[in-house]
Amino acid sequence: MGGMESATGGITNRQELEVRWGDCDAAGIVYYAKYFDLFTDGRVALLKKINIPYQKFFHSQGVVVVAVEATCRYRKSLQPEERYFLKTTLSLLSRSRMIFDYVITSAENEQLAAEGRTVHAFVDDTGKPFDIKKKYPQLWSQLQENYNQNI
Repeated sequence: MGGMESATGGITNRQELEVRWGDCDAAGIVYYAKYFDLFTDGRVALLKKINIPYQKFFHSQGVVVVAVEATCRYRKSLQPEERYFLKTTLSLLSRSRMIFDYVITSAENEQLAAEGRTVHAFVDDTGKPFDIKKKYPQLWSQLQENYNQNI
């Protein structure tokens, strides 16, 4: 599709979920590090939604996708059995990285609970970043096509 070298704008997936007891700490709120697990769940669900299942598309083809940056701003504590929305956006897709943004809101009143971002690079098995279009042109073409069909 059209030779675009990177894409911006974003593809979004929104899920309604419930806080699990196992995700909470002794204070009875979601443990702060668990938000990064929620971000992972959102990222995997979004990629699956646009026909880019992580295991098949990247891992099984020898492409390692590593997090090079992860941030989270906590706004409201979530409690066990509380329902919430997790909105995940693939904000940037380039030949060397993907950027995802996340917003977690209370399902009851849409109050902002947390927001975050993760930046992921394509690396080889030695950890060296690479240009996915050069190293895996077929994979890049498929990735770009799936992305462009969904923006």
